[in-house]
Amino acid sequence: MRIAVDQTITVDFPTSLSRATLALRVTPEDNHDQTVAGWRIGLDCDARLSTGRDGYGNVLTMLYADGPVDRIEIHVGGEIFTGPSSGILSAAHPEPLPPSLFLRQSSGQSEAPDLAALAIDAIEEADGDIDRLHLLNVALHRRAGDSGPDVLAGMFVAAARRLSYPARCVSGYLARDGGATPHCWAEAYVADIGWIGFDPAIGLSAGEDHARVANAVDLNGVAAVVGGRIRL
Repeated sequence: MRIAVDQTITVDFPTSLSRATLALRVTPEDNHDQTVAGWRIGLDCDARLSTGRDGYGNVLTMLYADGPVDRIEIHVGGEIFTGPSSGILSAAHPEPLPPSLFLRQSSGQSEAPDLAALAIDAIEEADGDIDRLHLLNVALHRRAGDSGPDVLAGMFVAAARRLSYPARCVSGYLARDGGATPHCWAEAYVADIGWIGFDPAIGLSAGEDHARVANAVDLNGVAAVVGGRIRL
């Protein structure tokens, strides 16, 4: 699938700054499941970009702008070509950290005490690991209400960990109606299979309509921009 991305991120600062520093996780990479073409980061100000990697292996771009500056517009775009994956991340995908790291409790888990009960109820009649995680995904989708994709991804991660599955948050883009929008979903680790994507916002596995950018133990680690007040 061809996913065309054309996104503008506006960052507002509470006061005019003599120097601004932002951390960007907005760059997808080629892997076994996707190919990136013509990716670009454009700015409406003079700034220096320095690209490296964070502790999870994601592409991390540091932005340094000299002021005075009270707002920065970041334009991100390009094309991502994805293939069918059934939600399973290829074993060829580089993994700098062991799955066990993604079992640890993160800050959002204690805020949802009903997740354990939801998880247990969801898997009551499940047959195997994959079935348990799919039922959990569907259960969260059905109770989504007004919750956004990021909140639902965080809930899936918390619930999966309660069931002793390593789980992590993922950011990227979702292709819908001829366009692409920023999106979040989750991945859970199953022994002998690997990392599998689940999207409780749509109640399905993450497939070729999902373009992957970053993963981390929680939502803070996959934020597209860190610093200032963000408007997408």
